[in-house]
Amino acid sequence: MAKHKLSNLDIDIYTYTLYNSLRLFIAPKNNFNNIYVTFSTKYGSNTREFTPIDKKEMIKVPDGVAHFLEHKMFEQEDGSDVFTFFTEHGIDANAYTTTDKTTYLFKGPEDFKEALNFLLDYVQAPYFTYENVEKEKGIIDQEIDMYKDDPYTRLYEGIIYNSFIEEPIKYPIIGTSESINSITKDDLYTCYNTFYHPSNMFLVVTGNVYPEEVIKIVEENQSKKNFIKPKEIQLKTYDEPDEVAKKE
Repeated sequence: MAKHKLSNLDIDIYTYTLYNSLRLFIAPKNNFNNIYVTFSTKYGSNTREFTPIDKKEMIKVPDGVAHFLEHKMFEQEDGSDVFTFFTEHGIDANAYTTTDKTTYLFKGPEDFKEALNFLLDYVQAPYFTYENVEKEKGIIDQEIDMYKDDPYTRLYEGIIYNSFIEEPIKYPIIGTSESINSITKDDLYTCYNTFYHPSNMFLVVTGNVYPEEVIKIVEENQSKKNFIKPKEIQLKTYDEPDEVAKKE
């Protein structure tokens, strides 16, 4: 475990890397009562073309897969509800997808060990079926329609789309109705198996915690699971011209 001091903020950051290459960042704030935890993968909407972890040729996935995958990670094989668990423990939970990462989080002062184990377990146990993938398409379609009525989103997405030529950042994080409806269970498993390996993820814990305790909980949790040997992920790179797609 290494300690890094942020002098201007009077915060100590402790870093630790597990045997499976999962990285931990711990910022104890013992004068706080709350605890905030994020579990992230370095995979967002910008990643449209890549070589799957067990393949040799590059593929292109539909726009919106990363966000779709975020939604489906809350689907449990036993039918239990992730948010019900957190609510019963007085904890607030959520998730979000950006252009370069997907994050699962919780915050609350109670039952830290149970909540942390649950977070690690549900994110590391994907369960996708034809039926639950098809069901989700309608839900995300409604979300897309909702954003179409939001002036800020329309303005932002329009500016980004008209600014970039090659970079995938020009496309909506959520995808389009057409791209969402083309996503399959296999697409989700391909992306999950490639980008949700511990070596491509990191855990951040902030609040009233002790670094040694956090490390012990995570190490015990991860030791009960099997992971393939980490492999370098091959991503497509884009040569963005030094001009805008649409000047006006």
